[in-house]
Amino acid sequence: MTRTEIAIVIYGLSDNWLGGVNYYRNLVSVFDGAADDTLRLHVLTNDAGFFKDMALSPRVRVHRVPMLEHRKPAWWLRKLLVKTLRRDVMLVRELQRLSVTAVVFSHVAGASAAGMRCLPWVPDFQSQRHPEYFSGETAAIERARALAWLADGDGLVVSSAAARDDAVALFNADPSRLHVLRFAPKLDGQVLASATLRDAVFARYGIDRPYLMLPNQYWQHKNHGLVVAALQALRQQGLPLPLVVSTGKTEDLRRPAYFAEFEASLRAAGLGNAYRVLGVIDRQDMLVLLAHSVLVLNPSRFEGWSTSVEEAKALGKPVWVSDIAVHREQTAELLARGHVDFFGVDDVQALSTLLARAPTLGQPDAYPPLPQPAVYKGFERQFMALLRSFAISREVASP
Repeated sequence: MTRTEIAIVIYGLSDNWLGGVNYYRNLVSVFDGAADDTLRLHVLTNDAGFFKDMALSPRVRVHRVPMLEHRKPAWWLRKLLVKTLRRDVMLVRELQRLSVTAVVFSHVAGASAAGMRCLPWVPDFQSQRHPEYFSGETAAIERARALAWLADGDGLVVSSAAARDDAVALFNADPSRLHVLRFAPKLDGQVLASATLRDAVFARYGIDRPYLMLPNQYWQHKNHGLVVAALQALRQQGLPLPLVVSTGKTEDLRRPAYFAEFEASLRAAGLGNAYRVLGVIDRQDMLVLLAHSVLVLNPSRFEGWSTSVEEAKALGKPVWVSDIAVHREQTAELLARGHVDFFGVDDVQALSTLLARAPTLGQPDAYPPLPQPAVYKGFERQFMALLRSFAISREVASP
């Protein structure tokens, strides 16, 4: 039997970007569950711990590669050679040792020249669309990187049609070499629907009434302040306040003072217990809270492809989201069912009007998840079709 060896190179991940960690874990999980024995995936990483709790089959091999470990001797040597030769010769050699013929969702300089196809992934072009959230140096580096990847690789995977349109507009990219793969998570809806698990999680976090879920990290573009302002507007009108439960990392490396400033504004708003910050919690606990929420909020000013919205869709939850292009794209199928409402990223009145409709009576167990497996199955089919066509053929038709 002929087997095609594919590789993903993953390094530099941390809990500062939980979306990235979960994205790569999901890719590996999807491959392991859907691929046949004609394909094998090699995961080259500096931290195999990201996959240690996953029971993977022989179709997936995880390799801890010292040259990917930040600031270790092999890392410095590799960096020097890349800068000098403009090719990642050490990593290319390792890929050749593994008989890899295609590198996906990551860029390896010189892979194409060595006879390996290379299809990197870029989630979005936020630094180019919203440079106010980045240093000028970071925006310039990310622009140069996108141009290099487009020139050196065999195409680019993007997470949305909005990102594809940005690549064309910002970098004059050839649309035929851009491959839209809309991420969807694989969630165990049966486990998350467990009343026993729900009650344990509710007790752990003191949840005793219906609530709205806001599972976004505290980066400034995520726009949590709009929700606080909308709640404050309700309070000023003398209307009852829904409970908003917020989870996510509370550090923004681009603006370290951001969360402290947010907390000060939250205290000044005098909302009492209406807006509850839980921070980073166990992922299963977060998903249980999301699964049993009234609905899911995302007020972000920019998204590549919102993981929280996809998780809400997978569990059959309605969503209230900011009116940005990618949210329109992501919730198109919810619109017909009346399971989505939009508000402007600065429109306090529109969001406060929505919040006034939120249920404030009844029991907190009245909103069980309604799993939607078709959401994940559609992503699985697209992902495997992309892998097979890219790894085996010379041309890939854009989805």
